[in-house]
Amino acid sequence: MMDILRYHWYDLGVISGIVMIRYYRANYRTLSMPQKYLIANFIALLVHQFEEYRFPGGFPNVMNTAVHNSATPDRYPLNADSAMWTNVLSTYGFYLPVIFFPEVAWFGLASVLFGFAQIGIHAILMNMKLGAIYNPGLTSVVLGFVPIGMKYIRYMQEHGLLSTRDWVLGFIGAGSVGYLLLLKCTFGWLPDHNTPYPFTPSEMTRWGARLAGLA
Repeated sequence: MMDILRYHWYDLGVISGIVMIRYYRANYRTLSMPQKYLIANFIALLVHQFEEYRFPGGFPNVMNTAVHNSATPDRYPLNADSAMWTNVLSTYGFYLPVIFFPEVAWFGLASVLFGFAQIGIHAILMNMKLGAIYNPGLTSVVLGFVPIGMKYIRYMQEHGLLSTRDWVLGFIGAGSVGYLLLLKCTFGWLPDHNTPYPFTPSEMTRWGARLAGLA
């Protein structure tokens, strides 16, 4: 069961996306505008993960080879286990709960700011390392996280729903999630040269890696 999740969590995310779309349609009239934006942000995350790992895919190779210059890019520093935990926790432990607590403005803002941080990773860091204009995950950042996040913030600001306190806590929340999930979990505690959970050959050679010249 765990291996199915470990190697197909991004495929299973499609099911979560369909369920959320049905939830949105069934509750459209009762959902607040902040909730609608946060639902869109949640779906954008699922699309982002699918773009990174399935189609065009190739993110594991890009991250381990281009960014970290790994000698064993199928397993270090990012591996199938750490990728699963980081993404599943951020999706269902962070991006999903904010939808049901829209009145906690800083919580929703934190998820939006966390999405904005992907600009630095995908649009700047990874493209500079690759010397390219595309890497797996970039499209959903530019067309998903950025416009949705900007509309959410604009709405919240125009309706006086974001205080200075919310901005401070939002940045702290986004920074804390990034630090714990990315720096400590993904690239601190879970990297293992001898991990029994390497990425599969297909995960390493999907189109994103080929476009970047790494496969």
